Amino acid sequence: MTKGEMQRAKRRALNILDEWIKVTGVIGEHSSYHSELEGIIEDAVECGAQGALRINEPLESEKD
Repeated sequence: MTKGEMQRAKRRALNILDEWIKVTGVIGEHSSYHSELEGIIEDAVECGAQGALRINEPLESEKD
């Protein structure tokens, strides 16, 4: 998977999140919760890519 493919996958997932937030109104756009959810979504995309490639390495967020 190239860096560009990963970025597009994350953007797609974040677009789905943004649409969900607009429809549900559960949290405010650009709030601290929104930022936290974006990080979780990005990590989930990376986990999925690792799983597809049969790689199991700690994510940057897990290294802290």
